[in-house]
Amino acid sequence: MDLKEDKKQDSEEKKTNSASPKSCSDCHTTRTPLWRGGPAGPKSLCNACGIKYNKKRRQLLGLDTGRSSKKKKRSSVNRSNEVREILKMRFMALGNDMLLQRSGS
Repeated sequence: MDLKEDKKQDSEEKKTNSASPKSCSDCHTTRTPLWRGGPAGPKSLCNACGIKYNKKRRQLLGLDTGRSSKKKKRSSVNRSNEVREILKMRFMALGNDMLLQRSGS
């Protein structure tokens, strides 16, 4: 056996020997890419439940009220400016095509 196989077996034994594997206090999953803090303490929620918990908590505390409206206003203004510029370019191109067609006839 090589060193990698030994380490792999050791880690598997630790997982199987532990009495109760770590699980999310909300959905009870045992596998997650990141453990997040929740009402039961640090690293008590899986990634998905931790995001939901933080989102609900921010809404209840009123921390998201100004943030979302500012983003929407900015994005709609930026989007309308982009559309305006695109239309200008298209009309200019259309006008040039019309002039070329008239002069060619």
